[in-house]
Amino acid sequence: MGYATGNFADYHVLNRWQRAHMNSQSLDLTLKIYDAVADPTAWQPVLDEVVDRTGAHGSIIFEWNDIGSSRQLTAPLHSGRYSSNLLSLYLDKCAHLEEGDQDIVRRYTKDHDAVELLDDTLIAESPEALRTTEHVKFLEPIGIFHRAAGVMNKDNRWISLFSLQLGAGRPQLTEPERVFLGPQLPHLAKALDLSIPLRQLHKRYKAVLSAMDQLTIGLCVLDKRGMIVARNEEFQRQQQAYRSFRVTTDGRLLLGSAAATKRLSILMEHVGHHGQFGARPRKESVTGGSADGLCVEVSPLNNSQEIGSSSFDGFLVCSTDTSLPMRCNAERVRAAFGLTDAESALIEPISQGLTNPEIADRRERAVATINAQIKSILSKSGCANRTQFVRAMMRFGTRFLRNEVLQKD
Repeated sequence: MGYATGNFADYHVLNRWQRAHMNSQSLDLTLKIYDAVADPTAWQPVLDEVVDRTGAHGSIIFEWNDIGSSRQLTAPLHSGRYSSNLLSLYLDKCAHLEEGDQDIVRRYTKDHDAVELLDDTLIAESPEALRTTEHVKFLEPIGIFHRAAGVMNKDNRWISLFSLQLGAGRPQLTEPERVFLGPQLPHLAKALDLSIPLRQLHKRYKAVLSAMDQLTIGLCVLDKRGMIVARNEEFQRQQQAYRSFRVTTDGRLLLGSAAATKRLSILMEHVGHHGQFGARPRKESVTGGSADGLCVEVSPLNNSQEIGSSSFDGFLVCSTDTSLPMRCNAERVRAAFGLTDAESALIEPISQGLTNPEIADRRERAVATINAQIKSILSKSGCANRTQFVRAMMRFGTRFLRNEVLQKD
């Protein structure tokens, strides 16, 4: 829906003083945002609260699904005021206009990590001109005029876009409303990113924790002391195969190195330590040694209906073994990071889990050449290591359900 090309705000992570002074209402919303990772049905109440706190008309998370070589715009998550039928009608009538507006959002979204929220002030020369556009003609009769939106993942700007619709007759977002949104948008970005595999699981099985053995990534639930409450088969396999996980005699999860365990402890210390990398959540992952290629990510888990606790106050650990074969849309990866032909040719062998010497042997190149090309790929993608790059690639069309992977094989 219409967006500005000039006015926007950057939203960075809270500093230590701000974390200490988070009011209980804001803290409660942040915890609810992360609860939606493990419970996709919780997204609507979260977006309802965002709408209420900003005085907005509604909120939508837009996503793009790859259909062969093309993309299809969808609106899978939205606040309660909107029905799925209404959103389908809007997309049927105005999808091409919405697509054009979202192109503006992506074009004017900067490359730094911070989340940016763009207004619709410059989409037209004046409010009167904005009112003449076809989609605003559709929206204004149902009470919507001004809107704002932001890209939630800057590695793949097509994954998810947060959109806030404002009621007809009111101005654009005010400064107090932006101050409220500031701390929450990085958490929304991280939660949306982590929820992708779990939303695939929920869509198929109508459950997450009770069906987690069907995931190709490791999933582990920890209580507030770091004790393991539940884990899926893939997580148990990773524990047995690699040294990145250790379990104390009393059942507490530790990571393989002192530095990694310290990072885990920091993430378990306060919810304000999360969302540190805005629209590039994969940078917050804890990576194992180069020998195992594990990518460990942590999300607070305050309430969980599947666990049956109204105040669980624990954590969800997602662990990806990036040495395993995976599928992604190589052409999308190439375009997103501006890779050369030679660099793009490495996407498939990297996704297959081949080592640099194995890739060199397959491509009949010197290992030094492959090393240099991968170093260039990491630089272009802003990834610290190969593990993080594979994690980034997994947001380009990867499926995370075991039976679907087997069916394609």
